[in-house]
Amino acid sequence: MFIKKDKYYEIEEFDKLGIKAIYGTINLGDSRELKKSISYELEMIEKLGLGDKTIVYANQTHSTNIAIIKDKIEELYLDTDGFLTNRKDIVLFTQYADCLPIYAYDKKNQVTGICHAGWKGAFDGIQKNMIKNMIDEYDSNPKDIMIGLGIGISTDNYEVGAEFFESYYRKYGKNMTRKIFSIKDNKYHYDNIEFNRLMLLEVGIEEKNMIISDRCTFRDEFHSYRRDGKRSGRNGAFIFFK
Repeated sequence: MFIKKDKYYEIEEFDKLGIKAIYGTINLGDSRELKKSISYELEMIEKLGLGDKTIVYANQTHSTNIAIIKDKIEELYLDTDGFLTNRKDIVLFTQYADCLPIYAYDKKNQVTGICHAGWKGAFDGIQKNMIKNMIDEYDSNPKDIMIGLGIGISTDNYEVGAEFFESYYRKYGKNMTRKIFSIKDNKYHYDNIEFNRLMLLEVGIEEKNMIISDRCTFRDEFHSYRRDGKRSGRNGAFIFFK
């Protein structure tokens, strides 16, 4: 369950396992300026209890690229939309404005992960790529992986065009599109959360290990590109060991 704290939400089930999985309205602006603008959020960072941990940042491009954080740490990870690490001194960070954060934790091998799953990254399979990298790099078993889905935009507020619908239909077929699209007032609405949930089930993540948010960035207290356009700020998602 996503629990409201002071300035952010936290996934309760992760916290009980010694992992902080955080989502908040952290307006860091353009990812190329993250290292400069992070100082603006010192109060938030202090609240999260990051201490001397190192935060890693990405120049997000709606790719399926996952960076594995081992020994060397880059100043900024270019063309990257997700991270994995087993390091206790690292904070994985990504930013959002309606897209879906996917948090991951391998309970057995103690690996944390996060990825930025907007419609394009989701469509191209970033969620599956993150799990594949966990298996390949850390010998993870999908049955041991806890997943947090959210916070993102809800289906009711995610209107899309016919071409968008048709691209999913061509790639994923009738059965999938019936599950992730609805029609309201003769307009298509897309369920990004449900699509990612179904894709994760396909790679062996168990239903009981998925925590799904019921908040919506469009209608709740978050930054939303669909609502605010270019004036929109960015929400931040963090995951790290306590």
